[in-house]
Amino acid sequence: MKQVNALLLTLTVLLCCSSGVWAQEMKVKKHENPEWVRIAYVKFKPMMKDKAKGIIKDYFMKAGQNSGTQQPMSFDLASGEYDMIVVFPLEKGIETLNYEMTEDDVKWMGEMSKLTGGPDKAMAKMQEFYSYVAKMDSDIAMKE
Repeated sequence: MKQVNALLLTLTVLLCCSSGVWAQEMKVKKHENPEWVRIAYVKFKPMMKDKAKGIIKDYFMKAGQNSGTQQPMSFDLASGEYDMIVVFPLEKGIETLNYEMTEDDVKWMGEMSKLTGGPDKAMAKMQEFYSYVAKMDSDIAMKE
């Protein structure tokens, strides 16, 4: 009997909630000028956060400024599992995800190479940074 009552209650709720949705005409609708970003969550290895932030300041941020590309925003986290989040604008919106290397990536890497003394040294500096990272995750989000 309890199962029958629960089933009837569930059906009643579904019918009440869905009747308003079905009464409206459904239309295709696209977002107007959406702004997509990639959000990176970073957890540093113990005692390595300051070294990693030094690389960000002295190399990554300077390369971004010198290349004229859109700059990411970063936030130090005061709670939770991660130490920092970084929000990267996606220059071509969601289409950016179809690129292995975007125009901005090429410009940025060119400036990293100038700052470090060549492409090999730029890659080595990036590897050094990643050696300080314990965990990194990311999400894609749309700005409202």
